[in-house]
Amino acid sequence: MKTAFLLFLALEANAFAAVQSSTNYTVLSDVVDAGGLHSTSARYSNDGSVGGFGGLVTASAPQETDRTGYAGQLYEVTAFTLTAASTNLNEATSMPLYAAQFLDDGTVSPANSFAQWSFTGPIVGVNAAGIVTAANVYQNTPAVVQASLEGWSASLNLMVIYTGALPGFNQITGQLLSGGNMRLSFVGSNGINYALDRSYNLLPPVNWVPQMTNSAGFNGLLIFTNLANPTTNNFWRIRSVP
Repeated sequence: MKTAFLLFLALEANAFAAVQSSTNYTVLSDVVDAGGLHSTSARYSNDGSVGGFGGLVTASAPQETDRTGYAGQLYEVTAFTLTAASTNLNEATSMPLYAAQFLDDGTVSPANSFAQWSFTGPIVGVNAAGIVTAANVYQNTPAVVQASLEGWSASLNLMVIYTGALPGFNQITGQLLSGGNMRLSFVGSNGINYALDRSYNLLPPVNWVPQMTNSAGFNGLLIFTNLANPTTNNFWRIRSVP
């Protein structure tokens, strides 16, 4: 028992390959590692060893941390955050989000690749790398993106910015196509049915003739195509219907 006790102290004092001895033993060489690898010498074979219990190696550029050994993998999450370079996102564009775990040893662990993503508002999606993509909008519209991981969650409020790519809400824009067709774009409310009517004059009483009915998509955008009468004036209106 005394010999084993002294051997343990000797290994703890010098955890590297070297000649070690005491009153009761001599070891010509040994290998002590953190992973329990197989090691041998002329006098012994060792399939289990005790070495570095853990360590912490950091680099500032890029900011990285390496935790060595089993003990280095033991940590507690103290906070979970979701951030972005800006909370404004132009419609139909993308930008990266940054989900991160703050640990009790003072380090930060990026979490984009492991987080579960969800969102509300005019967001097309968030990919596995944390890139969020906005839908088209007819006015500045709020959205919320949420990341969840290991029982923690964090939300980020975004504003999807209308850039004028679509006509304003409840407005009609027209484009004359080849063959005399008129393309009419309109932004209404998601899921609402809208009817296109046409008249050849606006003298009361105006005779509006129904042309077709479409349902607005997710971003409220509607596209109607109607053949114009080249021999007279053409007037169109769009109205919501059941």
